[in-house]
This record gives sequence, structure tokens and C-alpha cells, in this order.
Amino acid sequence: MKKNFIDKNKKIVILFVILFILFGIISFTIIINKNSELEDNINKNNISNLIDKIQSRIAYNHKIALEYSSSDEIYNFIKNENSEYVYKNFSEGSYTLEDLGLSYLILTDLKNNIKYSNFTRDTSFNKTDDFALKMIQKVEDTEKINKIVLYKKHAYYISKTPIYKTDYENSSNGFLYIGSKIDKETIKNLSKGFTDVKFINNPKSNIIKTKINSQEINLTHKEVDFKIKNNINTSEISFYDNNSNLLFTIEVTKEISILNNIKEFYLIMFSCILFLAIFSLIYISYKYKLEVKKQYESIDKIVENKTFQLNKELENLKKVNENLYDIAHTDFLTKTMNRRNFFMHAQKNFLDAQKNDLLLCVVMIDIDNFKKFNDQYGHNIGDKVLVLFAEKIKRHITDKTIFGRLGGEEFALVIRNTKLEDAIIKAEKLKKKIEEIELIVDNKTLKITASFGVSDNQNCSNIDEMLQKADNLLYTAKESGRNLVRSRLNFC
Repeated sequence: MKKNFIDKNKKIVILFVILFILFGIISFTIIINKNSELEDNINKNNISNLIDKIQSRIAYNHKIALEYSSSDEIYNFIKNENSEYVYKNFSEGSYTLEDLGLSYLILTDLKNNIKYSNFTRDTSFNKTDDFALKMIQKVEDTEKINKIVLYKKHAYYISKTPIYKTDYENSSNGFLYIGSKIDKETIKNLSKGFTDVKFINNPKSNIIKTKINSQEINLTHKEVDFKIKNNINTSEISFYDNNSNLLFTIEVTKEISILNNIKEFYLIMFSCILFLAIFSLIYISYKYKLEVKKQYESIDKIVENKTFQLNKELENLKKVNENLYDIAHTDFLTKTMNRRNFFMHAQKNFLDAQKNDLLLCVVMIDIDNFKKFNDQYGHNIGDKVLVLFAEKIKRHITDKTIFGRLGGEEFALVIRNTKLEDAIIKAEKLKKKIEEIELIVDNKTLKITASFGVSDNQNCSNIDEMLQKADNLLYTAKESGRNLVRSRLNFC
């Protein structure tokens, strides 16, 4: 009976151990599959993030190209009227291109004759125009384009835009080409989720194919294949142009640390089960609970890290957008509204005043004899005069007053809820403040004066009419001897 009891319990223990081992094997398989799926999802997300960032980089180049191609200074440089601007801002030894994240800048006329080209220090083609000519030839049939092209087996971003004046009043007189090289460091900076990145010359048959539509700056997935060897997840990503020609292929790798730790743990655990039957059952159950908890904590940590990275990228993107907004809406020299931004706010205020039957005044201001400063003392002194003038005006107007530079030495104010008489008084005060400006050059004290034209919205149907009246009055002040304020009240 005792023997039967032992045999019976022995069989029960053996059966229980076998069932437990089977249960452990099944549990191991399920967890491995789940974590394999998790690793695959993480890898796919990393690849998607990389492609999104490449797309964002193309869009960023496009924004920079649009900003610089609508610059009066570059437009005049192409016309041979402002030869100093480009050499001053993009001269050899400057870091302008590096600060913008670019590798090259090329300016041509409408016939694609190179007027100027500049390259960063780390480029291998900065001593010859062969690179510039090749890049121009690759996109010469298109007036405006953003894409990736090949040059000597290397890939480059390229953005081509026509060159206009800031107000787009004149037709284009040339083209601007900008871009940057796509190398290993560039991809690494965009793909923090991978262990290693490298360019390959002979891509395998099953790869991630990503087609780039050069017109819409659009990236789309084609097919995906992940290969795992020695706990390393390896993927290939190929980029094609819109004619399905291969541009470049990169191989990205990521170590599968989660699966590796789980396999080592289960090997040790099952070894203990063979020697410690009953104890192993309790031990496995306990360890299983700890491992599940560990996996949840690991997943939470991964999600937390990804969330932190995403928030950081969003913060950086916000700063970039703020900088781009300032570039697009602010006069770079005087830090006031540029012509386009001023007209936008002036029109909005006029419509609001017209709708609500409010008073509105416009003051046109022109620095007297400004050409003399440039001709006699040079453009650097002329720029200082503009800066001192703008700073003086800004210190003596309210935050609600719209102030902008329309071009050259001409500025304008829009004053809300103000009678014409009060606007004239304000202009007189500003005139006196401007007379206080003194600039010492070569032991000479230069005095600055300005002429003013003041108009209101009486009998005006649009903001352009107000500005035209103020401009005519400004011209009258100039003819009457300068350093004067003129309005319609002077002719009543």
C-alpha cells in the first residue's frame, strides 16, 4: 500500500512536472512571439520616424529656399545692383550655410548662367563649378522643384525656386539652388532609434522601398522585410526618384536586447526544473510573475523614452517654426515689420476701422538725404542710420501702433482710434525725437532728419488709397524743404 501510494504520488509528480514543463514551453513560446512582435513594431516605428524626418528635411530646405528667393537683396544681386550683399553674407570663411544646415548655395540668371556659388568647408567639390553645373543640369527643365539627386554616387537634397522681389511686383530674374549632402552622419542624426547605420552598394532583393515624389515632397512605403540574426534586427531602406531609379540604399540595425534576456532566463529556469521538481514549480510561478511585471515596466520605460524624444522633437520644431516666422515677417536690419507683413496688418486694421466706424491714421516717413549717407560714408553708415532711426521710433510708439519698413529709407505707421489732429501731433513729436539722433563718423557729428506725410481714413475706400495720400503729402513735405510734417489740414 505504501509502495502504491509512493508510485501513485510519483506518477502524479512526474505528470505534474511534465504538464508544468509543457506549460512553461507554451508560456515561453507565447512570450517570445509577443516580444518579437513588440520588437518588430518598434523597428517599424523607427523606420517610419526616419522617413518622416527625411521628408521634414526636404520641407525645411523648401522653406529656406522660398525665403531667400523672395529677397530684394538677392534679386538686386542677380541684376548686378547689389554685388556686396551675397559676398558679405555668404563669403568664404563665414558659417552662414552651416548655420542653415546647408551644404551649398547656387545663384543663376534665367538662362542658368552661374552668378554665384558657395559650399561648406566639409564638401569635396568647393574648388570647382563642376558640382554646381551638374546640379543645375539635373533640374534645368523644371522651374520649381524639391527632390533628392545623385552626384558622383552621393545623394543630395536639392531645392530650386525662382528669384523674385519681396513684394513679387517684378517677374523672376533667376533661380536659387540650395541643398545638403545625405551622408552617414546625416542619417545617424535622424535615426536615434538604431544601433548603427551604413550605406550599401548592393541592396538585397527584399528591402524597404521608398519612392520620393519630387513634385509633392511625399514619401510612401512600398514593402517591408526585417531579418533577425544573432539577436540583431537588420533592415534595408532604398530610396528611388519619380522615375523608379535607385538613389541610395541604407542598412539600419538594432540589437534585440529584450528577447536575448528572456531566452537566457528561461534556459536557467528550465534547468532548475529538471533537478527541483516541486520547488521548481513554485519557483517558476514566482519568476513568471516577476518577469511579466518586468516586461510591463520595460514597455512603460520604452514608451516614456519615446514620448520624451517626441516632445523634444516637437519643441525643436516649434523653435524652427518661430525662427522661420521671424525671417518671413521681420526686416532683417531694423527688426521691424517687413513690407509684406506691414501691408497685411495695415489692411486688417483698415477693414476693422471701416466695419466698426473707427478713426484710422497712416504716417509715411522718409529719412532726408539718406542717399548722401550711403554715397559719402558708405553703406555701413547708411545701415547704422536706419537702425538708429528705427530704434528711436520704436521707443516712442505704443505696442498697438503698427510700424514697418517699406523699403530703403521709407517707413510707415498705422495708428488706430486716433484723430488726424492727434496723429499730426504725434508725428511732430517723432520728428523732434529723430532730430536728437547723432552719429559720429570720422570725428564729424551727423544729424538725421525725416519728412512726414499724415493721412486719415476720411473719404478713403481702401488702405492703398490712404497710403497713397500719405505718400503724396510726404512728397509735398520734401518739396517744401524737408524735416516737415504735412497733412490735408495744411491745404484747408
